[in-house]
Amino acid sequence: MLVSLTRVGASRQRFDKAFAVLGVKPEAMTHAFAQADLRLGGERLRVTAGAPGLFAIELPMSWLGTRPARDDVFTELASVLAESATIAERIGGVLVPAGVAPAPHSAVPGGDVHVLEVLTSVEQEVLCNLLRSCVPALIAMTGRGAAVSGGRPDRIGSRWLAGSTAHLATRFLASTASDHLDRVKAELRRRDGVAQLDRMDISPVELPDGTRGVVVRCLESAPTLATSRAQALVLSALAMRARRLVRDGRRAGHEPQRSLEENRARAVADGFRARFVVEDRRRGRPDRRPEPGRLPARDAVRRLLQETAVEFRSLDAGVDELAPFLLAVDLAGLGLRNAAAERDLLTQWAGAGDLEFVARCRGALTDPNAGGPLLAELTAAAPGRVSVVLGEWRRTFADAAAERSPKRAAGRSAKDRQQPRRDLEAAR
Repeated sequence: MLVSLTRVGASRQRFDKAFAVLGVKPEAMTHAFAQADLRLGGERLRVTAGAPGLFAIELPMSWLGTRPARDDVFTELASVLAESATIAERIGGVLVPAGVAPAPHSAVPGGDVHVLEVLTSVEQEVLCNLLRSCVPALIAMTGRGAAVSGGRPDRIGSRWLAGSTAHLATRFLASTASDHLDRVKAELRRRDGVAQLDRMDISPVELPDGTRGVVVRCLESAPTLATSRAQALVLSALAMRARRLVRDGRRAGHEPQRSLEENRARAVADGFRARFVVEDRRRGRPDRRPEPGRLPARDAVRRLLQETAVEFRSLDAGVDELAPFLLAVDLAGLGLRNAAAERDLLTQWAGAGDLEFVARCRGALTDPNAGGPLLAELTAAAPGRVSVVLGEWRRTFADAAAERSPKRAAGRSAKDRQQPRRDLEAAR
């Protein structure tokens, strides 16, 4: 007899889409945006100014739990960005993604700030701690260097975070309940010198309507709408995973702070080329990996995406929506090591001249299609390899429903878990 049924669904979320306007005084641009009537879903949008030349469109809280909902939001956002670019051109400026610049301008790096709504203080605590453990992988998968027309490729992992003095590594939060939060803050101030939680990469927040939320401020500003969509999907999946943990009466693990900070620094410096420190939990047992105590950042990102496959399936996420991350993770193993990520695409565009560079960047920021220009260009250049990678991930998402039960997931053999990797090796 069925007594009750519980379904873990998506939360509302929002993000501030950052971009740069070059060639015009920031004050003039701020005034122009203040006079503009930019709307999304009938709600007027506010454009805020950050560092000189950096702006961000503040999107309202939205439901992005279904593909049609995401299609609607990102189609409207594409129109808003196109209108913003027209406003910039009207007063002599040029709108480009943050961290991108045609000659003779300097790039202005920035980040997209995401906010996820939660239901309870327990869910807020679990999501903060879950995201804390994912920060190095999130930085590796979203970070990039500056792209300047005619300049050399910037190989740093995250140019924005490398130069930031306003970010702190997230600390473990024992509780975010109102009765406990003051004591948690006092302990962090005494022990770690963290006086303001909102300076951390991940922090709890109370939203204007009185609900609770979690702020994520460690993601580099996406150069395309396709990557903005992929970022929102990954965070939504992690929020659902946290809600599932709460439903099952579990908590997020307390990862060692020292290891997380070292891995965060490695991700900021080297991105996908980083090799993360791995804590050996098997006391007294040797580490038999080829490089003991190290995990390639690419493998850490792949693991994060695999572990949230159930949530991606629940979100009706297509592999094309996550293509900017999936292709960057696996195409390198099939011979496209320097052409599989959007940072490679920006480098390619930067060598085509200023006018072409600006036109391509504007097109990427106003293209609402899932996968964006990266998926389109890689499909044209290497259709077989793209098909192999996306096909394996499509199977991973399709099979995820069978792993909803922890016992069934534990019962999968090592041979089954390695099948996608063997298929990729065979196609290499």
